[in-house]
Amino acid sequence: MEQLLHRLTQQEIFQELRNAERENRTADFSNKLLPEFSFFGKEINTGINLKGSTIQGALHLDECIIKGDVNLEQALIYATLYISKTEVYGEFFANQIRIREVLNMVASTFKKNIYMKESSIKGFLGLNKIQIEGNLDISKSIIKNIVTKTGTIRGDVYLRDAKVGGSVLAGEIISEGLGNFERTSIGKNLDLKNSKFKEVVILSGTIVEGEIEAQDLQCKSLIAHVA
Repeated sequence: MEQLLHRLTQQEIFQELRNAERENRTADFSNKLLPEFSFFGKEINTGINLKGSTIQGALHLDECIIKGDVNLEQALIYATLYISKTEVYGEFFANQIRIREVLNMVASTFKKNIYMKESSIKGFLGLNKIQIEGNLDISKSIIKNIVTKTGTIRGDVYLRDAKVGGSVLAGEIISEGLGNFERTSIGKNLDLKNSKFKEVVILSGTIVEGEIEAQDLQCKSLIAHVA
């Protein structure tokens, strides 16, 4: 019999964060049922564990500082995951995350790595203007179109005007839209092996210090002016 998730209120979420900071431990929301919630301009002096949780709405982090790891592995988010102008000091774990309406992590800074392997996203995967000191792993992810009341949001992958200190691992992706990597600086390698994009892949102005691996990449066309 499937175990029911324990539901937390917003008040309980804030209380657990305060307790975790006071006790110098990671805030534990793993395998919980959570309402939609957001933080603006908040400094969180601990890690956040949301592994296996279900968020019944959107999760917004805007202009925050998180001084620990963020774990969203195997989480289900009913709406949007939006992280803007936020600093994450620890690792960002989101392997096998499921997002029903857009992932957008714009202009945020990650001091270590982003692990987002085998994720499932409806709507676009947006990583524009992010800075990562380590690696970005979005390999084996599936990004699908979504039809909303206002129209179709295409399953695009955006990594424009970004800076990645390590490698970008984007092999074996299935995208119903385009892949846009314009003007991004990558300190090591770019892996696009065996990925399938329904539309174009754009590498104009992309700087890759290491190797570009694109064997068996499928797309409508490849637009590349790589430095």
